[in-house]
Amino acid sequence: MTEQKKAQPRDKWRKFCPKCGKETDELFDAVCKDCFRQEITLLEPASVAVSLNVCTHCGSYFKGKERTSIEAVVEDAVRRAIRKKYGSDCAVEIPELRIALSENERTAQVALTAKTVIQGVDIEEHGEITVILKRETCERCSRIAGGYYAAIVQIRADYRVPTEKELAKAEELAYSVLDEDDFVSKEQLLKEGLDIYVNSAEYGYRIARAVVKKLGGSFSESRKLYGRKDGKDIYRVTFLIRLPGFQKGEIVEFRDKRVSIENVIEGRGIEGLDVNTGEQVFLTRKEMMKAKRV
Repeated sequence: MTEQKKAQPRDKWRKFCPKCGKETDELFDAVCKDCFRQEITLLEPASVAVSLNVCTHCGSYFKGKERTSIEAVVEDAVRRAIRKKYGSDCAVEIPELRIALSENERTAQVALTAKTVIQGVDIEEHGEITVILKRETCERCSRIAGGYYAAIVQIRADYRVPTEKELAKAEELAYSVLDEDDFVSKEQLLKEGLDIYVNSAEYGYRIARAVVKKLGGSFSESRKLYGRKDGKDIYRVTFLIRLPGFQKGEIVEFRDKRVSIENVIEGRGIEGLDVNTGEQVFLTRKEMMKAKRV
C-alpha cells in the first residue's frame, strides 16, 4: 500500500485582490491598496458647490456678511465635503491651490491638490473646482456711498486754532489706525479745527487715542441718541480732542506783533512781551484764537 504524502503546512495564507487579482498581504475594504486608492474620489465637483459674493466697488469677497477670500472658502468647502464622505476624523491638507478668474469675472476656476489618510492609506488627488461669483454692493460700500457715520472726531486746541501741521498729522494718524471694515465718511475743515466723520465709535476712539498720544492734550466723549434698531437705542458719538494751548516761553504772532508768552491765565488769556518793542501785551481768549505759534 502506497503511503500518502503529508500536506506541507503553509507559512501564511496568500491573499489576492478580487478586483485586479494581484497578490497582497493587506486588503482594504476587500481590495488591494492600489484598487482602494482608485475607488476614492476626494474632489467631486458635484459635492463641492462653492459660491461667493464679490463687491462691485471694492472687490472684496463675502460669504454672507463675512469678509473672506476665494482660497479660504474653497479650502473649507473641500475639507467639509471630504469629511462628510469619509469621516470627520480625516485630516485634510491643501498643499497647492491656483485661481483663474473668467473674462467676465462671473466664475473662478480653482485648481488644487488635496491630501488625506483613509484607513491608513495616503490619498492624494488633483482636481478643479468652479466658484460662482455673484456681484453685489457690500454693506461697507453702501454705507460709504450713503454718507453713513456713527462718530465724529473733532480736532481742536485750547484757546487757539490748531496749526495746519497739527491737522495734517491728525488726519494722517486717523488713517494709520484704519482697520479693514473702517472708513472715513467725510472730513470737514472749519475755522476752529477739523471734523472727521467715521463709521464706528470704536474707530473714533482709536483716532482720539492716537492723536492725543502723538500731539498731546486730552479728549472727551459724548453720546447723542440717533434712533432705534431691532429694539436697541442707536447713538452717535462725538470725540472732542483738545490739543495743548500756548505755553509759557513760546512766541506767538498776533496781527503785526510777535509776543513772548510770560504767563497763561486760565480762562482769561495770556500775558507777554512784544519781542520787537519790549511792550507789555495781553491777549484775550478771543484774540488767542487768532494767534499763531512762530
